[in-house]
Amino acid sequence: MEKVKAMNWKLFFQITWILTVIGIIILSLLPPANMNFQVYGNDKIGHTFAYAILSLNTLIVFQRWPLWLLIFTMIFFGIFLEFGQGLIPGRQPSFWDALANTTGVILGIAIYTRGKYDRLVK
Repeated sequence: MEKVKAMNWKLFFQITWILTVIGIIILSLLPPANMNFQVYGNDKIGHTFAYAILSLNTLIVFQRWPLWLLIFTMIFFGIFLEFGQGLIPGRQPSFWDALANTTGVILGIAIYTRGKYDRLVK
């Protein structure tokens, strides 16, 4: 029997980190006319979920970086993209979206600190 090769979790999280960053940038800066979907209900849940995934992946991929720098960078990224929306016709920045982004970062940190993710990427 052939041995099953263990999954390369480090590569998996690196790829998901890149895809998450690209996805957040595109969805944040896409003009409303190009959006082929409608968000029903509260879009803050989407913001929180996206930034929780970003936060979790960032903390896993960049484990050797100072935690304060990663947290600051992710929160700044969310706020920066909210201001960037002000430059897109038909979009406007939202304090509440920035707050949902920050909440997602905090949620991702909480999930990371409760898990044993460092074992996956060593």
